[in-house]
Amino acid sequence: MEEFVNILQEFAFEILLTIVMPFIIQALSALTKKWLQQLENSKPELSWYLNEAAKFAVSAAEKMNLSEFIEDKKQYACEIAQAYLDAHGWSEVDIDLLEAAIESEVLKQFP
Repeated sequence: MEEFVNILQEFAFEILLTIVMPFIIQALSALTKKWLQQLENSKPELSWYLNEAAKFAVSAAEKMNLSEFIEDKKQYACEIAQAYLDAHGWSEVDIDLLEAAIESEVLKQFP
């Protein structure tokens, strides 16, 4: 009798899994798809790009100035930073904001 109960329990469990598993898989699939879309659409904020552009531009301007290829480091840094931002999809950045980020980076690199 005990064997019959065990077989019946296993059978009921298999039926339950057969009915429930497709719903669980569908829900996990939907959650995974939503998570991947959010990950794909996530983009660092403008402040991160400004900081990176300023670091890049200040270093480049300093090296170009040491090599005597440029005369105005700030103008060159602004042009390089704007090109960096344009390349990363931030083409409409306020020039005053960009200059402030560059000045801040100059103070960090050359205290």
